[in-house]
Amino acid sequence: MSRNEAAGEGAFTALPGSIIAGDSGDCASLVPSSIMPKSTAISQSTPSAMADRFNLFFRFFAKRFFQHFSLDEAVVAQLKALEERGSVVYVMRYSSRLDYFLFNTLFLRHGLRLSSFANAIHFYYYRPIGSVLSTMLQLRRGRPREVEHVEDREAVTAEVDANRSLFLFLRTQRLRTFLRRRKSGQRTDELDLISEVVRAVRGRDETGSADQADADNQGKDREVFVVPLAIFWRKGPRTENRFLNVDYGSLTRPSDFAKVVRFLLTYRSLSVKVGHEINVGAFAAASPEESSSRVAKKIRRAILIYLFREERVVEGPTLRPRWRVLREVLKDSGVRSAMQVRASAKNSSPEKAEREVEKFFREISANMGSTWMALIAAAVGGLFKRLFASIEVHRLTEIAEDAKRHPIVLVPSHRSYFDFLILSWLFHQNYLIPPHIAARDNMAFGPFGFLFRKVGAFYLRKSFDDPLYKEVFRAYVGYLVREGFTQEFFIEGGRSRTGKTLAPRLGMLTWDVDAFLENRRNDIYFVPIAISYERLVEESGMIEELDGGEKSKESMLGLLRARKYLQRKFGSVHVSFGEPISLAGALGDQRASFEALQRGQIDSPEIATDLEKRKREFIKDLGHSLVERIGWAMVANATSVAAVVLMGGTQSGLLRERLVKGMQDVAGILKLQGVRITPALERDLSELRESIGFLERADLIGSRLDHRGEILHFEENRRRALDMYRNSIAHFLVIPSILARATLRGIEKSQVHDELKTWIDIFYREYYVSRELYFARGEALLDHFESEAWIMSEPEGDCWIATEAGIEPLSMLAEQTRGVVEGYSTIVRVLIPWMDSAEEGLLRSGLIKEAHLAFESANLLGEVRRPEALADSTFDNALAWLVSRHILKSESVQTGKRSTRETRFARGEKWTELESIEAILAAALRDS
Repeated sequence: MSRNEAAGEGAFTALPGSIIAGDSGDCASLVPSSIMPKSTAISQSTPSAMADRFNLFFRFFAKRFFQHFSLDEAVVAQLKALEERGSVVYVMRYSSRLDYFLFNTLFLRHGLRLSSFANAIHFYYYRPIGSVLSTMLQLRRGRPREVEHVEDREAVTAEVDANRSLFLFLRTQRLRTFLRRRKSGQRTDELDLISEVVRAVRGRDETGSADQADADNQGKDREVFVVPLAIFWRKGPRTENRFLNVDYGSLTRPSDFAKVVRFLLTYRSLSVKVGHEINVGAFAAASPEESSSRVAKKIRRAILIYLFREERVVEGPTLRPRWRVLREVLKDSGVRSAMQVRASAKNSSPEKAEREVEKFFREISANMGSTWMALIAAAVGGLFKRLFASIEVHRLTEIAEDAKRHPIVLVPSHRSYFDFLILSWLFHQNYLIPPHIAARDNMAFGPFGFLFRKVGAFYLRKSFDDPLYKEVFRAYVGYLVREGFTQEFFIEGGRSRTGKTLAPRLGMLTWDVDAFLENRRNDIYFVPIAISYERLVEESGMIEELDGGEKSKESMLGLLRARKYLQRKFGSVHVSFGEPISLAGALGDQRASFEALQRGQIDSPEIATDLEKRKREFIKDLGHSLVERIGWAMVANATSVAAVVLMGGTQSGLLRERLVKGMQDVAGILKLQGVRITPALERDLSELRESIGFLERADLIGSRLDHRGEILHFEENRRRALDMYRNSIAHFLVIPSILARATLRGIEKSQVHDELKTWIDIFYREYYVSRELYFARGEALLDHFESEAWIMSEPEGDCWIATEAGIEPLSMLAEQTRGVVEGYSTIVRVLIPWMDSAEEGLLRSGLIKEAHLAFESANLLGEVRRPEALADSTFDNALAWLVSRHILKSESVQTGKRSTRETRFARGEKWTELESIEAILAAALRDS
């Protein structure tokens, strides 16, 4: 690409012997008068101006390759508004005719003002043939670069004075020119042009030699806007092997050949980014004492920061070859220490220890690649179209902005194997770097383990008993944090079979926090994500496991059998990004001490022990905050709202009008709490025909006619499925359920707070909802109950009691938490006699087995009415709550021939309080 030989709107020269004013370092000040430009006239047709019409070849090219590109309506409106106010200077990183051609096409398509100047390119031969020949005859060749630069500077001033649009490219040198200039000094051509924009706005030159009248004529109130533009020629991570790859960090412009070939290979993945404008006048006015060159440097820096952030969020850090990453892991001090220990063992050596590290690294590490990512994204996108009606996303744009500033760690809910595929696909489709995903090693089966590595999966074992493996994994996570890769892990560990959020597993969270403290990053954002399904693809398998079936192992055969699901539709998927948590902000004043602890800089064992305890508490609280935010980001869909009503009674069917009224009541309570409901449900709320029709097509409910009307009912074998969908929003109904149960029996107004406090403590591990939110929303919900005429004050005004109209909706709400109360009551009834007969305590497996038997017996006797509540997770949550209350104490012990580890429970220091807890639970079951 040759350098521009005429600038602005025509060729021009200065008078012989004139001096070009400028900074002392400007090239223009060194140009002899004998080679100065001869005219200051600006013609209407220049070699670099955009074309209002293209010749036949380029019309074809634009129609064939640019047809599907466009600018957002909001962006177009903003640019037109800027054009009305003055001159618009578009700035890009590299000079490129192909980029310029693309924006020429987009500007014509959207009616934007065309650029009349661009530095470092010829563009005239894109025009019709007659115009090309005319311009070629007027070109003057063989002039020094210094003369061209003078013309460019004056052309920029003229274009800004005329309120026109123009393009400035920040890097215009080819590699050979760049290397030659490195020997003779730093080149400032592009920065000089930005300086001219600043001078034109200020209405004077840098030396003050401009006449005051001339300065006034230039218009002190003129507005000039600099608008950065970025073009990304691909989606996916950047590899070290940059074949046909436009690297935005390069010091030289890419060749025309590389740009065109790269475009032809990947043009459908093109992303055009338009940045926020910089008002040059306001920018310069903020620093009136600084020179135009200094202001120009600040503007250039702001543009480069924008371009860097846009590049980073699309491409992420450079993907090194695995052998380079292995070398980084081998340099880790913790890995070296563990290798020395392993090498000193019997029948071992340093070479064997290093081979073990390499083996562990290959077992753990991801091997992400752009090509594989694109291929798998295409295949997965087709699969999603067959399975789901739509995938709807909330707040992804805000998260993309966060990713421009700091690395992010995605922390999604886990209900389906599709969770990680959906997130990676969404990031790829939205020009965001897909995450590195922490996955259990059971997912590394067959060829799919290879494919999952290619889209960013890295694997971890269930157990970290091997010290060397543990250090290799820690070092690998440290590498990901240090380099700033986007990560993803499921804080619940495995998929939730019940639909409720599981207790947080803190392993990966601990690794990331430790790596952050060790590697001096400014910040990391943890992003909670709620993924809601109208119908789960794995629904039948999960129900089988809840009913006592064995967990099916991941295998090729299982995937082949899953082909039958491709013939079904599973409704919509909603992906909702919650409010991120800044790790630096969460650490606060503790960061310095935790960093010292992590880096081994604490000499006192007592202080180190105390800090370690505080760090564990911090990570535990952080984990709870994340699962709370995941829960509150959940979206309520028709399936979950209908399941709440259907599971809120003792019968298995309802008349249609009662189901509709119940769903409307539940939707009202959800919206009162600020819960998002799906647009489809919102549109359908008046009659709910579409929503109920979907449930019937999904075989979740059936319909039959009766003389009283249509009865909508569910079969007993669908109870587990409905409970699973109900549980996805059950945490939103905890406060309404507590208050409904209290008002059904009649409660003094002064006792409402204590009632909430008691049950919030009991239910926290079951629903993980912020205690502050519980208390804040209790009063609003009572007001809602009263406005709906469900409750009223006693004549004396001291008690809340249920009205006749409120008995049905309040009973439905009270039933939402009854299953949990029945589960907790069962575990307490088992503990009392069994603990009396076991002085050393009871193993978890034995307790859970006895709790199952006790619950089943109570069900046969009619003492429980929520059989779907029978689940190991509920019993485990009850035991964890009792341990937190010091009623039980627990320890991990080795059992069996294989020395497997299990938890043993024994009496705690507050064991005697168990009887009062049993009474509270029993009273709740009687009341509801």
